[in-house]
Amino acid sequence: MFKNYCRHGWRNLLKNKLSTLINIGGLSIGLATGIIILLWINGEVSYDAFHQHKASIYQLMSNSYHDGRWFTGDATPAPLAEKMKLGFPEIKYTTRQAYGGQQLLSTGKKSIYQQSMYADPDYFNIFTFPAISGNPVTALQDPGAIILTESTAHRLFGDKDPIGSIIKHNNQHHLRVAAVIRDAPENSSIQFDVVLPFRLYELENADWINRWDNYRVGNIALLQPGSSVEGFNKKLKESRIANATDSINYLFAYPFTALHLHSGFKNGKPSGGRIEIMLLLGTIGLFILLIACINFMNLSTARAERRAREVGVRKVLGASRITIILQFLIEALIVTFGALLLGILLAKLALPGLNRISGKSISLDFMNWQIWTGLLLLLLFTGLVAGSYPAFFLSGFRPVKVLKGVISTNRGGGLFRKSLVTFQFIISIFLIITTIVIYKQLQYGENRPVGYNQDNLLEIPARGEMANKYLLLQEDLLRIPEIESVSAGTDDLLRFGGATDGIAWPGKTADQNFSINITWVKYDWVKTAGLQLAAGRDFSPEYGRDSAGCLVNEAAVKKMGLKEPVIGTMLGNNPIIGVVKDFVVNNPYRSSPPLVIYFGSGPMSHIFVRLRKTEHPETALAKIEAAIKKSNPEFPFEFSFTKEAYRKMFTGLRSSGFMLNWTSSLAILISCLGLFGLSTYLAERRSKEIGIRKIMGASVGRIWYMLAKEFLKPVFIAFVITVPLAVLAMQEALRNVDYRVSLQWWMFAAAGILTALIALLTISFQGTKAAMANPVKALQSE
Repeated sequence: MFKNYCRHGWRNLLKNKLSTLINIGGLSIGLATGIIILLWINGEVSYDAFHQHKASIYQLMSNSYHDGRWFTGDATPAPLAEKMKLGFPEIKYTTRQAYGGQQLLSTGKKSIYQQSMYADPDYFNIFTFPAISGNPVTALQDPGAIILTESTAHRLFGDKDPIGSIIKHNNQHHLRVAAVIRDAPENSSIQFDVVLPFRLYELENADWINRWDNYRVGNIALLQPGSSVEGFNKKLKESRIANATDSINYLFAYPFTALHLHSGFKNGKPSGGRIEIMLLLGTIGLFILLIACINFMNLSTARAERRAREVGVRKVLGASRITIILQFLIEALIVTFGALLLGILLAKLALPGLNRISGKSISLDFMNWQIWTGLLLLLLFTGLVAGSYPAFFLSGFRPVKVLKGVISTNRGGGLFRKSLVTFQFIISIFLIITTIVIYKQLQYGENRPVGYNQDNLLEIPARGEMANKYLLLQEDLLRIPEIESVSAGTDDLLRFGGATDGIAWPGKTADQNFSINITWVKYDWVKTAGLQLAAGRDFSPEYGRDSAGCLVNEAAVKKMGLKEPVIGTMLGNNPIIGVVKDFVVNNPYRSSPPLVIYFGSGPMSHIFVRLRKTEHPETALAKIEAAIKKSNPEFPFEFSFTKEAYRKMFTGLRSSGFMLNWTSSLAILISCLGLFGLSTYLAERRSKEIGIRKIMGASVGRIWYMLAKEFLKPVFIAFVITVPLAVLAMQEALRNVDYRVSLQWWMFAAAGILTALIALLTISFQGTKAAMANPVKALQSE
């Protein structure tokens, strides 16, 4: 019987080739989108799932209350790990973790920069990064050892066994290779090329490493089996272990595997994160699939007359309604199966391009049983949803009536089809509006005045001896005619990482305990960066007391409530010598946070070089490289133009915008495929009416308008429904963005007009074709 259903279903599909092609085309696009989104979500959900003890690994987090809100962070004091190990029996292992950035590794004639990380010996008892050779746990007990990943070992030593070999680290330390481990998987939130003993980090940062008020490192714990994390957190909070003098700061343990998707916190509680993006993508994928299913429903029920007599005959011959429902569901599953095969092909073709844009490496691995399970569920879901309504609708015909030629095409069926078409365009218009708003918001942030001159500004990382030899290097650089000025700082101009709430100023009240960004710079920092002064002056060697002074930005003046004259006001022991106009700090979509700039007497991490205006900076760069090589010959020359680095900050947002553009285009395409099919059917069904109207004198334009207006009504209704929903959604989405684009009427009008034009173009082909057809052919059977 099942074989007969399949054969009969296949014949019916071949009989209606156009509707079959439209259904397969729409469903294949929807299924391809669903496959890609499922692969994307599966990749995100799998992060950190490979660790053997994943259920018992916890990141120590801090909650601090200031400026009227709770703030949550994953940086904690360095002495915490040892203190917890001694005072909490729930803990099996603890480790500290600190990223060291790109560091130079040299062996023989090879020198490469690699991403470094410092960790305690128990790091590899907690996390599962398998060893290829050596013992990584014992390796980290030796401050003179280094652990390499497999790819780093191959870059430095080729096929040679590196164990016991000596590597020169940052041209300062000679470290012995004590272990080689597998590369961190792509779905690991921890990425590194080399692991160094935390003891080495302690030696390099001895001035602050043992302070309880300095939150800079990550502390991770592995709890004993059966331990209650709720009880552990209660003890941790009550102990006030991080800061015994401040009752409004406390620590808590958070599941490590939850951080990737649930990293957002609001007022001290988990709230959002990447999971919101995953839910949004999943919802968009589901809606696109529903649009494709709606096309199937509409075309199937619209052609009810052609299948009515078949249903009547089958019922007269004894077929039950369940049997007929099963027949139509099998037809839907056959179409869906064909669409799934085409969808898999489309997904395979689209993935390389999407991977390039998103920076991911998603693949369709047919050896993975989870992929097959997902595809099967996708097939069943789509087939049953697409075929359910047509199956129940067509199987409900009464044989006595349909065999007499009385076919029920009541208003309810037509109204339902129009409702489905309207729903399709509600989704499509909403996605178009969202795309327009996000595109304008992206442009708004990217073209925002940054507050300083990014043109011809270079940032050079201070490697090796560059920081200690800064004054000599500055003299050599200033001798280059193409250079206008040189300065240095602990932070680059795009990211300021240091912050404190311990600054005092005249009139400070108890409720002004807010976080203030801090940084240290050298002379001529304002001049070199191209910043603007609202009052006062820049740090200058002409003033002997500048080493005790500080600069503030306008946001700090406003937040602190400083009264005029601001110049000379004491921030702690440091008089304000200048006020810098606000500029973009950290986040281009946020207003400038309070910033205090101190003069730094010690080494700086970044050197800034302002070039004179030139169309050919290559000559100047060659001279700068020669000057740097003179004082730092063993380190490769590195630099970046600040303007280009700023633009790179928008890469992730651009890829998200592209994904939204892509899904919006697909939604419109699938909706228009359905419109094309319905307009073809309508023109065919009303061919005799059109013939009579032409004989009675109706023009081609009049007939085209008659057919077009029936399909423009759902678009208009969808627009009216969607606009208020989109306004509310976009206002909510932009609510937490300080520097945001204003919603304007044309954004919504453009979406409606664009949708209407696309719909008109879609139906115009069949409408014009029907209007220009010879009426004699349509009426000759009469």
